[in-house]
Formats: sequence, structure tokens, C-alpha cells
Amino acid sequence: MNSIDYYEEQYERDRACIEAILDECLTPPQGFEQSKVWQAARYSALGGGKRVRPILLLMTCRIFGDDIPDNAYRFATAIEMIHSYSLIHDDLPSMDNDDYRRGQPSCHKVFGEGIAILAGDLLLNLAFETMLDSIGTMCSEAHRRAMRTVAKSAGGHGMVLGQDLDLSMEDACFSSVTIEDVESMALLKTGSLIAGAIETAGHLCGASDEDLRDLRCAGQHLGLAFQIRDDILDGVELSNHFGKTRHKDERDGKKTFVTVAGREKAIALLSEHTDAAMDAFLRLEHRGKEVGILKELTRRLMERTY
Repeated sequence: MNSIDYYEEQYERDRACIEAILDECLTPPQGFEQSKVWQAARYSALGGGKRVRPILLLMTCRIFGDDIPDNAYRFATAIEMIHSYSLIHDDLPSMDNDDYRRGQPSCHKVFGEGIAILAGDLLLNLAFETMLDSIGTMCSEAHRRAMRTVAKSAGGHGMVLGQDLDLSMEDACFSSVTIEDVESMALLKTGSLIAGAIETAGHLCGASDEDLRDLRCAGQHLGLAFQIRDDILDGVELSNHFGKTRHKDERDGKKTFVTVAGREKAIALLSEHTDAAMDAFLRLEHRGKEVGILKELTRRLMERTY
């Protein structure tokens, strides 16, 4: 089997595994099968998606050996729950106000704003239940660091702070917003959970401090590149599978890499951050890590049309 076939088969196996665990964890409590909040959480978390963050975690684990920790799958699923919660809240009228997500009506359009907020809260809390349950009574220092990485990536030092910066820029005039401002926001809002997924894998696998630094570096640049690619795709008609409203950034006056710096500059920054992520993977490779599958995933994410 060549490396591309291996990548594709492994990606699909990982995605199927993540979705099976999501389905299991999102089973409503007995007697509450018709609960709207559980239905809404299932609708959003199981309604499609590339599962980039959990698969990044699992593929990063594999650079340390074929036998990845059993609880890596639960940690990966927890990160997907956090990502799904963030999308529910991001789509709310008081936030980015988007009617579509993953090719279907947003959670609040189906279940109403109140239930959508609660569904996001459910997914965030369930993520930590899932990680704790996977550890059981044997919480090692590695597990503690892994959970702290997830929490920090999702909270007021990461994704939540990034969303705050995004909202604060909405009313600012374009002349007052620099590309550095956009980059700082994107590094937190999008990049922190991507970098957190990669770093969490390192903690679960007992990575050295040197390896953790390069994993963190790769994740941050990959997260920025991922957001830049999203911003570029918002303004072009490359695919019918984009999954959310097209041209919304320009319509709503959002401050993005494209609307602030222009498409050509955004493409240059995409290349710059992709190269920086690849350089970090190469440093890991020089220390004996098998990073081919991570490089292939990075290449595909940066060339995607949705």
C-alpha cells in the first residue's frame, strides 16, 4: 500500500471511530430520550464535518509509535465536542449570525437560540466528562498536562479570547485594523484548538520538551494556515460542499486575512505558515519521528476546496 492509500484509509478509520464514540457519548440519559438539548447536541456534533482536530491528535500520536494510548480516542472525541460547541455558539445571531453549518441549517435555526446555547454548554461539559472517564482513577502527570492543554486551548487563554477579539473588531473601521490584529485573533480563535490537539497528543505519548515545542509550533502555524484557507474560500466558488454561507465575511464587514490584506497577501501568508508548520514537522523527522502522514494531512488541508 502506498502512502496516499494508507493516509486515506487511516483518515476514514479514525473518522469512523470518532463518530462512533460521539454517538455513544451523546446517548441521552434514560428517560430523557426526547430531550431537546440532547437532540440539538447530537444534531450538531453528528451532522458531518471533516473531524480535523481529533484526527490531528490521533495522527500525531502515531509519530511516536503504532500503538497509541487507548484514551487518545476519547481525548480526540472530547476535542471534537469542544469544536462543535464553539460552532453552535459562533453561529448564534449575537455572534457571527450564520444560518448554515456543515451543509445544514444551524443549530439555533432548528432548535431555537435558547436550546442551541444549552447544547453548546452540554458539549463543552461532556468533553471534560469524556476525558475524565477515559482516565479513570489513574490520572498521571501526562494526563493532567493533556487536560490542561485542552482547557487552556478552549478557554480564556485560547478560543474564547479569540472570539472576544473577533467581536471587538466588528465595529472597528478597516483602516484601524492591521493584518497583525487579524493574525492575533485567528491564532487564538482557530489556531489554539488545532495546536492544542497536536500538543495534547504529545503529552499523552510522553513527548520530550523539545518535541512538545515543535508540536506546539507546528500546530500554531497550521491553525493560522487553516484559517487563512477558510478566509480565501469564503470569497470563491470552488465547491458546492463548503457547508456554510458564502461571501459572508465581505457582506458583514468581517475583518479577515482577505478583507484586511487582500487575496494575494492572504495567499502569500498561507504559504508562509504552511511552510513554517512543515519545517517544524521536519525537525521532528530529523529526530526520528515518522511525520509523513502529518505532512500529507497538512498538504490536503491547505489545498482543500471546502
